Amino acid sequence: MGTFKGKIGNSVSYQLNGKNVVRSLPRTSAKNKRGSALQNLYRSRFTEMQDFLRPALYFIRIGFNMEARSRQMSAHNAAKSYNMLNAFSPEGEIDYSKVLVSFGNLAGAKEVTVTQDDAGLHFSWVNYPSTETARRFDQVMLLAYCPDIKEAYFVISGAKRKTGQETLEIENEAKGKELHTWIAFISDDRQQISMSTYTGLVTF
Repeated sequence: MGTFKGKIGNSVSYQLNGKNVVRSLPRTSAKNKRGSALQNLYRSRFTEMQDFLRPALYFIRIGFNMEARSRQMSAHNAAKSYNMLNAFSPEGEIDYSKVLVSFGNLAGAKEVTVTQDDAGLHFSWVNYPSTETARRFDQVMLLAYCPDIKEAYFVISGAKRKTGQETLEIENEAKGKELHTWIAFISDDRQQISMSTYTGLVTF
């Protein structure tokens, strides 16, 4: 079918990771639309995860880039796959302390503290001597997410690891609201990244 994209009868053609894929469309029924209790639970979780990932998508594309390449899938799908499996509480709600917003083998942040003022959130960390997985010139990546307004604030090319501190500016719309926060490091050549570290819940 060459590079055709679209729907023909009960089949749809599209590209996935540079390959042409053809699949049949799923059959719909009243039962499928209504869904079982388990199906509705997963649909609810899917929607909740989508709401979280959507405003942070640019960050996620970088944070899960290495993992996505190794699995031959999009960074968004890699992040969604991991967090759908690992970041929900037994009650079916997102456990933000278990969420990863980056995935890799670079050394993460150590002894992180987060303070705040009207300008935003101030992150600081301890800079240990350089190693193969923790270089002084790695750059910090910061993310804050506000569930109340479904907004994300982030830095993707922050201060060097050796600096030991960076500020994440937060918009006034988030004042008085709770923010979940994460920190990660990425190498300056963008070829390595750390697992993100959850740095807690703050009220801005």
